[in-house]
Amino acid sequence: MKNTYHDRLEKLMREAIEELHKINIFPAESITGIKANSRAKRRLGCCKRTVNRGVEKFEIEISTILEGETDQRIKEIIHHELLHTCKGCLNHGQKWKSLAARVNHIYGYHIRTTAEIPTLDDGREKPYRYEIRCTKCGNTGYRMKKSKVVKEPGNYRCSKCGGQLSVKEKSFWN
Repeated sequence: MKNTYHDRLEKLMREAIEELHKINIFPAESITGIKANSRAKRRLGCCKRTVNRGVEKFEIEISTILEGETDQRIKEIIHHELLHTCKGCLNHGQKWKSLAARVNHIYGYHIRTTAEIPTLDDGREKPYRYEIRCTKCGNTGYRMKKSKVVKEPGNYRCSKCGGQLSVKEKSFWN
């Protein structure tokens, strides 16, 4: 029987849950499953929470744009989403960041709040609308939405060197 991307995601999620349990991090037991999302182009993963009659359930989605990535890269995204199912970790607050840092330290992952890279490992461009660049060191970030830093870059500084930021809008018509 041929392995599918979905089978691979299920296997990697089982491994990720096992890794979390080994370091006393316990994702919700009410995770209904993991599925591949072929429509997600701007996000790599999503943890969907539903509450029906007081019963909380989670479903994890992973974008199919990751299909060509390594197991470790996909597992980093799965870990990111699993951490959202932990009590008090629905957003990227201090508790979520603390757990992510622990997983990164112990297993050598690079779990972050957002994926900042404009390309995936196979060279495909990750969609973005705005490029934010430090005029001093060249540190670059990308945004799809017109966030505060995009609207008013003068109010923000580079996280690496403190330099001023400039914003360049990508033209989709080129």
